Amino acid sequence: MTIKEVEQILEVPRATIRFYEKEGLIDPKREGNRYRDYSEEDVEQLKRIIILRKAGLPLSDISDS
Repeated sequence: MTIKEVEQILEVPRATIRFYEKEGLIDPKREGNRYRDYSEEDVEQLKRIIILRKAGLPLSDISDS
């Protein structure tokens, strides 16, 4: 799915999604046109990250798990 679809599902800005990708917490596949293709697993991982961040967990702890 596209980044637009993911940001609508999770109700977070695309900058947040890209940030977590840059931090290595998700790794979406790239299509032939180099667009990101997010899987259901990527979305589930992002949901977990968002919940853990709201609970106050730092990124370093999230990336270790």
